Amino acid sequence: MSLNPLGMVDGNLQEHRPRGPRLYHKKSRTGCMRCKQRRVKCDETRPSCGSCSRHEVECVYPNASQGAAKGVPVTRHNSGPTVYSANQQTTSGSGLPGLTPVTDDSSHRVLDHTSRSPSNENRPANSPHYLGCYPSPNSSYPTLDEETDADISLPEGPWRRFWEIRLIHNYHQNMVQPFPFAQNEEVVQIWRTHVPNLAMRMAQEHNRCSLLHITLANSALYLWTKSRDKKERDELFKLQQTYQIMCVKEQRRDINELSHQMLQNADYVCFTSIRILAHSIALVQTLTVDPWEPPVQWLYMGRGAGQILQMARKLISPESDTKIKTFARSPPDMSDPNELIYLDHSSLDWLLDPPPGAGSLAAQEDRELEDENVKSVYGKALSYICSVQKAIDNKEKDFAIVRRFGGFAVWVPIEFTRFIEERRPRAMVVFAFFMSLWLNYEHIWMIGKAGELQIRGIYKVLPIEWNYKLDGLFARFKQPEVHT
Repeated sequence: MSLNPLGMVDGNLQEHRPRGPRLYHKKSRTGCMRCKQRRVKCDETRPSCGSCSRHEVECVYPNASQGAAKGVPVTRHNSGPTVYSANQQTTSGSGLPGLTPVTDDSSHRVLDHTSRSPSNENRPANSPHYLGCYPSPNSSYPTLDEETDADISLPEGPWRRFWEIRLIHNYHQNMVQPFPFAQNEEVVQIWRTHVPNLAMRMAQEHNRCSLLHITLANSALYLWTKSRDKKERDELFKLQQTYQIMCVKEQRRDINELSHQMLQNADYVCFTSIRILAHSIALVQTLTVDPWEPPVQWLYMGRGAGQILQMARKLISPESDTKIKTFARSPPDMSDPNELIYLDHSSLDWLLDPPPGAGSLAAQEDRELEDENVKSVYGKALSYICSVQKAIDNKEKDFAIVRRFGGFAVWVPIEFTRFIEERRPRAMVVFAFFMSLWLNYEHIWMIGKAGELQIRGIYKVLPIEWNYKLDGLFARFKQPEVHT
């Protein structure tokens, strides 16, 4: 069996699905009939295993003596995964927020597990393209079809082994310390040793792979930012999409099932949430400029991750020695709302002013700030921007500033994200100024050109009478295209 440079199996191999156990867990020989047919690991819970309960289908175990299927009475559970909606906050069965938003934006295509493109016929059998398990490449942020019953996975074989070895090696070699100035040694050790060990242990011993999958997705995205080979970049981007989807499905289950054991599983649940949030931040640089894609998924994920961490903080005792507690105590200190969303923001209040000309139609129709709640949301967003600028002026290290970037999604009210989705001009202007803070951090892989790209995208869709507010931002890079 030979591999090309990308690890793809040569096309003259037999054309059928690869067999064998799925990665990271042993083959189940006493599982239910449905899991056997789907070739997935069965947790063998009776009367209904976890997979059948989640999909609300009858769970049937084989008769031990005759090897025949025998029906087992099943209690149907309303245990399908819960997601964030763009228009409302939903919670899982455990009362915890989901970390994955859904969108009705048609550009975010749902993965079709049954369709095959004509070009698939010429692809190798062991290639994920042939099996149709990759999501659409048209969107950085994948969404999941809640109605589908198919599992999203990668096929077994040399192709997968090649990439996973490379991704794990890349994580240890390049991603443990991604900043020019070292973080606290305790924190570095957490990412170098504790998190990888935790990911492998939970995968091997408990069949919980969300932390492992998001680590692989994160590593694939890192390599995508460094690669200059188009074919390799396409492969890496699809890999990160697929591992991200696999993580999200697992993570929903983890939050539902592990939250009641938060004291024992705080590190796993929290570090997975942090990894998902970091990955969504890194994906901002991949969004399109024309048409502009606002990074709303990162903003929704940040809200969910923040609530998970807050819940864990309340449950973990002061005497516990969890690693997440060590991480939370490391700089920067982001625990005081007075220093984050209630800071003086008078220097940026001009961003909220309507376009000049009191008699203009735009000024006459602008009633947005007459709503005190709306005005408060904008005020908190401006305060947070000022707090980050203050940290930059105080010369905080890069790792601290990047954590503050991520904190925007945690601290700024969720209503602001909805304003962005609605493309309110005032919200887009404020967000462009926040993204301008990212411009001096392009050397950090997870930031890249995200700041410039978002500003350019906002400029293109902003009503022309508001454009002047962004003119000063373009002094830091090439002038924008002129509206025609």
